[in-house]
Amino acid sequence: MSATFIYTNDAADFVQFESEIRAFDQAGMVLDLGRAWWEQSGPMVAALDRPELRRMLQRVRAGDTIVTLRLSSVGRNVNDVLATIDRLRALGVHLRCMELGDCDLTAADTEASLALRAISRLERQSRSTRMKESAAMAAGLGRRLGRRPSVEANSHVVIREALQRGTSVSELARRFSVSRQTIMRIRDAGDRR
Repeated sequence: MSATFIYTNDAADFVQFESEIRAFDQAGMVLDLGRAWWEQSGPMVAALDRPELRRMLQRVRAGDTIVTLRLSSVGRNVNDVLATIDRLRALGVHLRCMELGDCDLTAADTEASLALRAISRLERQSRSTRMKESAAMAAGLGRRLGRRPSVEANSHVVIREALQRGTSVSELARRFSVSRQTIMRIRDAGDRR
């Protein structure tokens, strides 16, 4: 026999959790408080890493249903929500979200899951476009991309001259507070010119 579990990560305290339980009750759900799970994990914690959700996933069986009020309970962003949905689908567990009209998000091609996947693609594409535009703008302003160099460009000539005079790589590394590998890279870059 299948069971229905309630899960929320939105309630900040037990009073808010009780109000969410009342919202489930008003939506016509028959609740077993032994199957109601609540926690308050921060926004940086992936849903599948939350302790209470992990414990609940150990108890659910194929055919069971997990119900949430809001989509934010099952993920910190669209990709996290999709990862949670995929995990539940693999377990054979249904996921219903009252915020989305009580549809089963784990069903293969529901409108809600298709919309979530489309939004995920859109986020990925827009993030890629923003990064490319930002890099092009920085390059246009003459800014260097990436990590700051450990040795300023004007010191490269000094290092090469010191190496030609016979100063050891280790001594130069100590003097400039960098690794020996950095000094060797500067030396090799000068040899290629």
